[in-house]
Amino acid sequence: MKKVILMARQKKDAKILNIRLATPVSDKLEAFCKESGQTKTVAVERFLTKCLDEYFAIPKERRSLN
Repeated sequence: MKKVILMARQKKDAKILNIRLATPVSDKLEAFCKESGQTKTVAVERFLTKCLDEYFAIPKERRSLN
């Protein structure tokens, strides 16, 4: 019989963020996660990373949230 050794996953450096989402946004997020097979954490991290990378790629004097 072959012996299998399981190792725990290394925890990633992270901070906890608790937010309140409007129900329609939460429903869309849940539908997206179900369809894509991603966890909410992974989906939100990817969305935020993409949005923030695009924002910070713009020169500071031209940034706008409008």
